[in-house]
Amino acid sequence: MLKQVLSARLAKSSTSSSIRMFMLRPMLISTLALSLLGCATASAPPDAGPSIARLSPEELARTMPKLNPKLPLAELVRMSREGATAKDIIARIRETGSRYDLVASQAIELHSLGVNAEVLDYIQSAREQALRDRIAEEINQREQRHAEELRREQELRRNSYYYDPWWPGYPGYGWNYGYPFRPYGGFYWRR
Repeated sequence: MLKQVLSARLAKSSTSSSIRMFMLRPMLISTLALSLLGCATASAPPDAGPSIARLSPEELARTMPKLNPKLPLAELVRMSREGATAKDIIARIRETGSRYDLVASQAIELHSLGVNAEVLDYIQSAREQALRDRIAEEINQREQRHAEELRREQELRRNSYYYDPWWPGYPGYGWNYGYPFRPYGGFYWRR
């Protein structure tokens, strides 16, 4: 008898659990489908924040400081061999406004030909400073353009016509004659 009662309860519980699972299964499947759909369509809103504007190779080439070796490297070697001091050579490079882009092997070769290390250090530091100045200038120009675009957009928003959907209509139209109720409080008295 105990065996029959246990088997009846087991059959009843398995039947009720299968009915519950049968009813829960569509809900679970639809919940899973909606969550997957939400993951598949999730994208950043258009006003999610600033995006990074990458430089194209043409813009990068334009950003790099222009090389202008008005004083050739051979002249630097000649001045060094004639006994000019490093300060004199650096002053001459500054006077002419020369810019050099030396790779390591060229700097080693110039040093072996007698150019002072101080001159080579100045050439390298002047190039790096020109690069930093040009990049800072480019950043400032981009920030100014962005600020101008932002100012124009804010002015456009400020000056654009705003339509309030709760407004009863244009003056003289609709139910604003007499003493109509105003949605934002109070009454509108018309003379």
